[in-house]
Amino acid sequence: MTIMFSITVSRTLTVADVVATFVALIPPGLQLVVQPDEAGIADDMGDLWIRLVANEDPAWPLSLDVLGRYDCGLGPYPDLRVAEHLGVRHGVDVLCGIDPSLSDVDPLDPYYRLALIGRRWYLASTAGTRLMGPYTVYDADGVRKEPGDEPVKLIRPVVVDTAEQ
Repeated sequence: MTIMFSITVSRTLTVADVVATFVALIPPGLQLVVQPDEAGIADDMGDLWIRLVANEDPAWPLSLDVLGRYDCGLGPYPDLRVAEHLGVRHGVDVLCGIDPSLSDVDPLDPYYRLALIGRRWYLASTAGTRLMGPYTVYDADGVRKEPGDEPVKLIRPVVVDTAEQ
């Protein structure tokens, strides 16, 4: 089995920053590969592969796309664990996937995210944001272009239990 997730951070991190973050979280001996986006896909992706992807939103300039073995030591909700570690280690705010405990939110809705802002969790919306960029909307009134020029919106504080992660 594999894990796959993406998290977005509030400032640019180097490959060395990301390596140090994950080395502190995973068991010794696992092969970790961290690459900038322009490097393409590694021939050997190791046990855990992270691609650093630049974003157009200056408030959220970097995403980390993570692919790895399920048993890589990050626990059942690895994006939440990595988000908290990044927040503490690098002082960044983080956007990540929706925790299953938020039963009133569709986890497959591409615009809802969890935001870790100043070490507090929030439900956030990325609909219409610079992070999502310009996009086309198809509805009963036809087709229209949306500029995608809003900031990420915090909807409400939420409790995310990461104690066992």
